[in-house]
Parts: sequence; structure tokens; C-alpha cells
Amino acid sequence: MEPNDQKEKNTAVDRNTSSEGPFLYELKQCFITATEKSYFTAIKNVLPEGYFLQPQVNLASIIYRTDHPKFQNELYRNIDACIFDSTYKPIILIEINDNTHNTPSRKPRDQKVKEICEEAGIPLIRFWTSYGINSEYINKRIKEGIEKAKNPVRIAHSKAKNSNEKNVQPVKKEGCYIATAVYGSYDCPQVMVLRRFRDNVLSTNFWGRTFIKIYYSTSPWLVRNFADKKWFNSFFRKKLDKLISYLKSKGISE
Repeated sequence: MEPNDQKEKNTAVDRNTSSEGPFLYELKQCFITATEKSYFTAIKNVLPEGYFLQPQVNLASIIYRTDHPKFQNELYRNIDACIFDSTYKPIILIEINDNTHNTPSRKPRDQKVKEICEEAGIPLIRFWTSYGINSEYINKRIKEGIEKAKNPVRIAHSKAKNSNEKNVQPVKKEGCYIATAVYGSYDCPQVMVLRRFRDNVLSTNFWGRTFIKIYYSTSPWLVRNFADKKWFNSFFRKKLDKLISYLKSKGISE
């Protein structure tokens, strides 16, 4: 959320909590923030025919728990937008994230949403406001999401946790744990550079594959125990920024 958006929301809260005037309830001037409106306009401009965008969708309106519990509080979370097809089937969920999503208080919520979406089999795309609006990148991500939705890969997070079994899905195994924790998203441009370096360079030789194996045996523990520490993010951010800058100079793109 951008500063102006936050100011707009704070003003609305101050106005609504004021005891002045005869009315307890007041209509909001806009359903979404100015930043969300800009992103949604860019997304709608690249949507293929037969798809439409709906802002502010509650998970409970498109996802249900198969064990039918009495309460489904974990699903009462609003997602910034959802792309539906012409039959109103939910295809892609979209979140517009600012830097507050990198704070320790927000990460558990975002992780839970990610796991719910992976278990339900619906792609979740996160666009970070710090990178600005890039129509070409948005178009690429939307097309990828639509293709993924045709053959969804589902990960049984809940049952794996309940049975204390490890989930060995390939999607999880290939995660860039430290980079994702530092930059906030598995699909952000910096992590994409590192993923391409891993797949196109490191994985092609013995020493590179050895490094990958060691990395995946240690990095999940590091992230699990230190991802919310300032020193962890500061230390690895400096190292990764330099590495990414070098890799980009060698032709590895975002």
C-alpha cells in the first residue's frame, strides 16, 4: 500500500470513528485504493477475451474446506482481486503487496494464504508496488497463471502437517528459500534471476549441482529460524544484490 493510500484509509477511519454528526455509518468514496486501481487497470488491459477481474474477493467465497468444520475463520481473508472465466470459475488470485508484507507480523498471514491457494489448486500472483507497473511483466504473469490453472498442481499442506509427514512435491523442493525470504516473493525479478542461474548454469555441472544440494539441505532451516531477523535480511540482501547485479551483467535476465 502506498503512502497516499494509507493516508486515504486513515482519513476514512478517523471520519468513521468520529462521534460528530447524526450518522454512524458512511459510504466509502471508492471500493479500492488508487494504487490498486492502477494495477487493476493494467491487468484488465492484458486479460484475454473471456476473462474478467473482480476486486476484493473473500477466500471463503471461492474455496471451501473438505472436512466441513463449523468455523472457517482461516478462509475469511480478503484477496485484492480474482480473475474469473466466462463461467465464473475462479482462475487466478492476485495480491498487490507493499513493503509491509515483508514485516514479521504479515508474513504468517501471507504464508497461510499461499498454502491455502496451493492446496486448493489456484495460482496466486503477487505484484509488488516497489517495482512499479510493468505491463509486459503483468501480461507474462497473467498468461502463465492461466496456463497453470488448466493443470493445477495441488500440495496437501494441511494433511502433511497433521500427519507430521514431509511434503516432497517438486514445486516446494525447487524453492529459492533465502532469496524468497529476503525479497518477499518467489516470483519477483531478483529471484527470477537466481532461479535462471540455478537452472541454466549451476545445474549443468557437478560442482554446481553439489552446491544446490548443500543449499537445499541448509537454507530451509536458516529461513525458518532467522527470516524475521533484521541482521539476516540485511546481510543476505547485500550479498544477493551484488550477485544479481553481476549475473544480469552476464546476460541472465529477470
